[in-house]
Amino acid sequence: MAVVTAPATTLVAGIAGATGYAGRELQRILAGHPQLRAAACTADTRALAGCDLAFLALPHGASGELGRELASARVPVVDLSADLRGEWVYGLPERKREQIREAAAVANPGCYATAAILALLPLVEIGALEPHVVCDGKSGVSGAGKKATESSHFCVAAEGIAPYRPVGHHHQAEIERELSEAAGERVTVTFTPHLAPFSRGLLVTAYGRLRQPLEQGDADRLYAERYEGEPFVAVGAEPPRTALLRGSNLCQVAVWVDTGRGAVVAAAAIDNLVKGAAGQAVQNANLMLGLDETAGLPEAGLWP
Repeated sequence: MAVVTAPATTLVAGIAGATGYAGRELQRILAGHPQLRAAACTADTRALAGCDLAFLALPHGASGELGRELASARVPVVDLSADLRGEWVYGLPERKREQIREAAAVANPGCYATAAILALLPLVEIGALEPHVVCDGKSGVSGAGKKATESSHFCVAAEGIAPYRPVGHHHQAEIERELSEAAGERVTVTFTPHLAPFSRGLLVTAYGRLRQPLEQGDADRLYAERYEGEPFVAVGAEPPRTALLRGSNLCQVAVWVDTGRGAVVAAAAIDNLVKGAAGQAVQNANLMLGLDETAGLPEAGLWP
């Protein structure tokens, strides 16, 4: 006799900021989600309060008040902006999965911060590095948002690369806070992002000094063991490539030890609109709602 399985319950997600790049990416991902569908694409508090969960994909500075109102109304919320990252549970599942499962309000990490933290986390957690690291970030133009600016204009951004906010980028403090918490000591970070001439994709290359000798094989095992079982982190020996991750929620990580200089280089690549924004937001929503963490989330990227 055939076993009949009851259909999964469909849950409704509201999206504030649905017309931006991250908002549109949320709609694309949710269109293929088996249990969560997008509705109430509005920033109206009353409409969002009727949803099972709300995503806030508004510009930085525009989410805080709405997010607090929804949280007060006991609506589960995932905020993709920087507004509440120091106040709500930090939504990096590879670090805070259990806290996210129990949370009613989650602050999605920044795109650069996601890559930088995942690149360095295994080394920082075991105290292998001196407490200052350097992170070099490169992101596609979509990371600047939908609204056109002088720096994101085609004639300025194409066929070249340039740093922006070389000192004091808002992701710097975020990276420092999370790495310090993971290390159990203060970790400082020199972080400089660069605008790269492609639409989506992000790469962080991080550099640190080793406190004691470390062989390449030991570093490889450390990363493999730390990320074993993580559905959206892939550790490899080859340098991560942004082009392979378009549309994917996967983060590719690699580590190299410079034994002669007592240094280490780690790199992580993501799609800044997926693992760096909408995909990670859905990953967090899945955890908060008690769904399969990987539901609706693509692992394979688009290639070529």
